[in-house]
Amino acid sequence: MNEYFIDTNIFMYAAGKPHEFKQPCVDILSRIQSGELNAAIDTEVFQEILYRYHHINLPDKGTDLAWSMMDLGINVLPVTKKDIEISLYFYQQYRAKGVLPRDIIHAATMLQNGLEVIVSVDKHFDVIEEVQRIAPSDLI
Repeated sequence: MNEYFIDTNIFMYAAGKPHEFKQPCVDILSRIQSGELNAAIDTEVFQEILYRYHHINLPDKGTDLAWSMMDLGINVLPVTKKDIEISLYFYQQYRAKGVLPRDIIHAATMLQNGLEVIVSVDKHFDVIEEVQRIAPSDLI
């Protein structure tokens, strides 16, 4: 079974207000929890969740979401020194194309762990040649 990297926005849309991406993201997380979908994240995903909810003055919601992510049975990958080295090269290559530093770290961590596909609504992943993005609605 393929293992997919799950981008931060999947958790955010699933936990958020009604939106066109909400139900597909909820479905993705349900499939992970049931064992139908093999998935991974890196530690940076937790940092993004906590930072975002802290920034919008909802720290308890961010903490609750992070704890619920831990209950999914998802593989949590560390961000290593080698990942950072690769991400620095990627950042130099892709920053002018609008790819954010946090997403570059995800891509580097994916490659170091043999993951090729990221589930994300962020289309800027499409410009990173080393990974393939799939939209949540296309995976379900």
